Amino acid sequence: MIPEYRRFRCCLCPNRNDPQKVKCPPKPFNPEVTPCRFIKAYIDKRGWKYKVMSGMGESNYKARYQKPEKRGDAGWKCVRNLPWRKSFDEAQSDLNALAKKKGWGETG
Repeated sequence: MIPEYRRFRCCLCPNRNDPQKVKCPPKPFNPEVTPCRFIKAYIDKRGWKYKVMSGMGESNYKARYQKPEKRGDAGWKCVRNLPWRKSFDEAQSDLNALAKKKGWGETG
């Protein structure tokens, strides 16, 4: 069963201006550093990896995939059925919804 991921980043998230932060810092009701439940990278049954990356310019983001034979920064391609977004959070929300629908697991 896939854990329930957030559709939006927490409204009080202190990492809102840093789209790559994947840990939630301690809070009054959460004394430990915990993994972010919004920013996720995924892997499907074929071994294809998915994550949000920026495009040309500062405000273009889209989910991308990488086949298992590729490593590092090589071979990332755009997910065609997801739109380009002006913010990282919008693109991440698209990817989270697709991953939930497809039953992908989390990487990392």
